[in-house]
Amino acid sequence: MSEDGSYYSFLPFLRTGIATKITGGTGASGRATVPVGLRLQADGGAPQDITKDVELYGPGDVIGIDPRAIVRTEPRSWVTNVEPNYLAHIEFYDEDFLWRYSPAGIDPETGRIRPWLALVVLAAGPDGADGGEFTDGAVTGRPLPFITVNNPNALPNPYKLGAWAHVHVNGPLADGVLADNKEAAMARFQQVLRTNADLACSRLLSPRHLLPSTGYHAFLVPSFEAGRLAGLGLDPRKTPSAEYPSWGGEDGNYDPEEAASLPYYHRWYFSTGTKGDFEDLVRLLQPREQNPLVARRDVDAHNPPHPLLPGITTTTEPPGVLRLGGALRVIGTKHDAYDDWDKASFPQPFQRKLAEWINLAGDYQATGVTKAHTRYDAGAGALLADDDPIITPPLYGRWHAMTARLDVDGPLKRAWLHKLNLDPRFRMAANFGTQVVKERQEELMAAAWAQVGDVIAANAKIRAAQLARQVAGRIQTKHLEEPATTTRVPSRSGRALTLTAPAHPRVTTEVPVGNGLTEAVETVAVGYHLAGSRVAAAPVSAPMRRMMRPGRLMRALDFEHAPPPAELITLIDEGTVVAAPPKTPPGGLTADRLATHAAQFAVEAVADDRLEQALADVARSFVDAAAGAEVPVRPELGVVATTGAVQTGLSAETTVPRSLLDSVRLPPRLRPFADKFIEAMAYPVFDEPMYESLLKLSPDLFVPNIGLVEQNSITLLETDQEFIESYLVGLNHEFARELLWREFPTDLRGTPFRQFWDVNTIPGPREQLYDIPPVHEWTPESVLGGHDHREATKENEDELVLVIRGDLLKKYPTAAIYAQKAKWELKNGQPDLSRERDLDTEIRTPIYAAKVEPDIYLLGFDLTAKQAKGGPQQPGDPEPGDAGWFFVIKERPGELRFGLDESATGNVEVWNDLAWGNVDPNRTGFIDLSEEVLVKLADFNDPDDPDPNDDEEKEVQKLDDQALPDWHWRLSSADLAYMLFQVPILMAVHAQEMLP
Repeated sequence: MSEDGSYYSFLPFLRTGIATKITGGTGASGRATVPVGLRLQADGGAPQDITKDVELYGPGDVIGIDPRAIVRTEPRSWVTNVEPNYLAHIEFYDEDFLWRYSPAGIDPETGRIRPWLALVVLAAGPDGADGGEFTDGAVTGRPLPFITVNNPNALPNPYKLGAWAHVHVNGPLADGVLADNKEAAMARFQQVLRTNADLACSRLLSPRHLLPSTGYHAFLVPSFEAGRLAGLGLDPRKTPSAEYPSWGGEDGNYDPEEAASLPYYHRWYFSTGTKGDFEDLVRLLQPREQNPLVARRDVDAHNPPHPLLPGITTTTEPPGVLRLGGALRVIGTKHDAYDDWDKASFPQPFQRKLAEWINLAGDYQATGVTKAHTRYDAGAGALLADDDPIITPPLYGRWHAMTARLDVDGPLKRAWLHKLNLDPRFRMAANFGTQVVKERQEELMAAAWAQVGDVIAANAKIRAAQLARQVAGRIQTKHLEEPATTTRVPSRSGRALTLTAPAHPRVTTEVPVGNGLTEAVETVAVGYHLAGSRVAAAPVSAPMRRMMRPGRLMRALDFEHAPPPAELITLIDEGTVVAAPPKTPPGGLTADRLATHAAQFAVEAVADDRLEQALADVARSFVDAAAGAEVPVRPELGVVATTGAVQTGLSAETTVPRSLLDSVRLPPRLRPFADKFIEAMAYPVFDEPMYESLLKLSPDLFVPNIGLVEQNSITLLETDQEFIESYLVGLNHEFARELLWREFPTDLRGTPFRQFWDVNTIPGPREQLYDIPPVHEWTPESVLGGHDHREATKENEDELVLVIRGDLLKKYPTAAIYAQKAKWELKNGQPDLSRERDLDTEIRTPIYAAKVEPDIYLLGFDLTAKQAKGGPQQPGDPEPGDAGWFFVIKERPGELRFGLDESATGNVEVWNDLAWGNVDPNRTGFIDLSEEVLVKLADFNDPDDPDPNDDEEKEVQKLDDQALPDWHWRLSSADLAYMLFQVPILMAVHAQEMLP
């Protein structure tokens, strides 16, 4: 069988070695016996055959199991929300472990072998302790711990235990569901083990039906009486037979000792949760078109809210009633009469007066209180009668937009700033952000100060560095000549090089390299360049600087008709001045003359070979000496260029900022301040989803009437970007005021809050996941709702949000939820509308999420309602119509589980439909493998099927399951494992079922 491309195979049992010869029977100690033959033949004698029954180790010889032999238990220990319709089981690393010590042979009717172990699950007492269906044994000194079973009916049928043990293999062993060729299947099995022994294990199931909300202890116990007696420290040879069970035996002549006591090799605890597994809960979800009352609530605005403001009139019924939205809205309500209440008559008297009231704060500063009050008519009454200023409403976003006034008659009257501040719905949304800041001001400010880190210390260093730059600049201007420029004649003075000599090793300059045919340069230290030049290091050395000081020596020298001392370095570089006169060769015999004459003499005096050789050696020696005595010509220094490089490298305009950047620690977003050498105007960044803070104020502020979403429903809404932006602007505006009040170093234009939805589980760079760009980057003419940061490169569109309400995600929070493109089933190249749309390959995962306690889950997708719904084929278009999108809820694949549905939802058409009522009709609490229980796979399109709508989705599984058409008592353990295996469930709901 396959699941998500993985293949699982089951074998009914596995025995190796001499154990394959066990056919049943008993020895003197309750062990299985196997006849072993031996042929003896003496030299020259006749052969003699000897047969002897050999006893094999059995359960009576085992008094413990190495815990490392157990690789997995299901459920895991101390899991407290187990699905009660699943079967507990335990897995062992060795494939033959469950049958290794079993004395039983193969049952000829079922092909099973009873294992020597059994998995018993017993209900715990109060608080998970014993006292329920068992009591812990109190006798000490026994080989194994043990329990006393209080309810024998809680134990499975001991003679059917072979049905619940099988071998599991990761990989196919046959081409079909059943292996027609067992030898070929076993050959594949051996190949799997040779490739990777970890791909197979043995598994033991418990056939018990668990109760919901109940604690259980699972015990691994011996299934044969010999093993039970040995575990209790009793004589295992007292068992009536090797195959006598540990409980429920039918030998009336045998009176077992401590019949209710069961030793155990391994034990763990778990408890079940409420009724219903993933399949049950996902089937409860029903697609719904959303209630139009969701995401809106009425606001009565027809009465004047303040003496300075008139009431609002609208064309909707009842008049003067606005509908306040939330983060989501019902699809199709955008730009309806309630949404565009002021479209035909902007600005309304209310909006004009509100703008005047907001502008009053600026008028106070510009003209004074008295003149500002004259802008209002007499209807304001005594409120504006005197010269006392009044409190004005905030202008949300004023610092980000860098404006202090609203102009309701200007060209930007429909832009975002006016819409936010003059539409009561969005002013209320911004006010929600204000309330959040006020509720959390201490927490937020503590986080802001902690986040800003070393900004205060960095600003102090920046101020000190600004002073250092100015002082250093003054000193350089006073003592050093300005570097040469295109408009300034270069100075011949080398004084700057002399004064800066100690810093030459730390300052670089560029010098040409190569043969002069190219413009290649290399960067070297000025000290290195100076030492290798015609000037050399001595003229700028400390002793030379001391000699050249303007003291008595220098005053005694006459420089009236000679270049000044400051030009000495330039003169040396030009070759006008040298450190010593050039050397002249002495008269008489010199090295080069001697070399010439020696060479000539060597050529002429060929009569004497020895003399010729000696003279040639002398000639070569003189030539070599002459070459070694040659002094390479030093290059010019270039005093002007080198002086400029030194002054540039030592300039306070570069050295002080560089030192500053190396000494301060700032977040990357604040580094530009230090780069520009100005104090950092910092603002904190809060990446937490701010919908949560709004939700804590009230769920109805987040999404009005969200409680009207039906239980166990799945539906679609869309984002209300206008509301989200208004709320976030209110947050940032109010927090900027708080930062100013707390003397935080900020310019009030930062955007600390850019995240509305929860994106903590969404992969991708953080910047791409923000809901809005920084508010100060919003253009003045942009509209409210047009700043979706995820849509920055394309037209802003309202995203779909999948709304799920029910217990499914409470119990299975890791369920995979995504959108998947739909495709048509084609017939003759045209969409077959008689068949359901199928899943295509394109997938889109959620881009954000939110949760409303206790059971409402919201997931946003980068899809619009039009895209998700799709459309029919257009006339004349050869391409089939857009099939739209499915929304998929999938049980996350994980470790294998076995069980049955809690209740039947229709006919058993595939084995995944099998329910507890089908295999336990008498409600014994165990799977019944008696002859009376028979279940046949039903055909599709059965008129009596209570749920005929799911036939098409089962077609593929039906092809496999038909290999095992009946459930009956003779099934092998491998067949039962196949039927009980729980395939992960996937539910796909097309958007068309949830959209109007």
